[in-house]
Amino acid sequence: MNNPSTIIDIVLVVVLFISVIRAYIDGFFTSVIRLIGNLGSLFGAWYVASTYSQPVFDNLLRNSLITRSYSYLEQTASNIDIETALSQVIGKWPQEFVNTILEKTQDSLAVLLTPDMDSAIFLVDSFIAPIIVACISVVIFIVLFIAIRLICGVLAKMFKTVNKVPILGFANRLAGGLSGFVIGGVNIILLSFLFSIIVIITGDGLSWLNSGVIAGSQILAFTGVINPFLP
Repeated sequence: MNNPSTIIDIVLVVVLFISVIRAYIDGFFTSVIRLIGNLGSLFGAWYVASTYSQPVFDNLLRNSLITRSYSYLEQTASNIDIETALSQVIGKWPQEFVNTILEKTQDSLAVLLTPDMDSAIFLVDSFIAPIIVACISVVIFIVLFIAIRLICGVLAKMFKTVNKVPILGFANRLAGGLSGFVIGGVNIILLSFLFSIIVIITGDGLSWLNSGVIAGSQILAFTGVINPFLP
């Protein structure tokens, strides 16, 4: 029971159970709107984050980072390794992010950094951009997810009055309970996204929630394929 991965699996099973009970109480129509809200917030925020995070970086941050990188490289008397340059230009970032980028660009490490503009552009586009773009994606995802959920939550409350209608109300609650299994599955996917975001923000430094704990979860293993925040 002290295994964090097992504890996460138990929590997710409880989430599924609570989702079914709540869907039965709310009724089918309200539950469907909540489900649409969950899916809409999930995929809508995911799409916008993945589509616009790179343009946001290119338009707002890229040029200033290239200038800053060039200024830093000019101050170095000799070639410098990529990891040192990253820490000097963008400061301290979660080591898990940095390691992932370095692993994916091992071939690029053969390109030496020299005090010129081409090296500054290379440093920004090959190493700094993937790190910052990933963080921009997280921020956009969270903001849009919350906004869409709030809107659908208001609409869902409007349909709870159906439960007060005789016979139709019972059928509505029963159908809602069945839809609760789908809603619970969506909630589990959302939690897997949240867990991964926490791992990114904390730099994989938590003993009870890190990449190893997520990998050891039997339930989260099913969500890993569609999780955009996993390396």
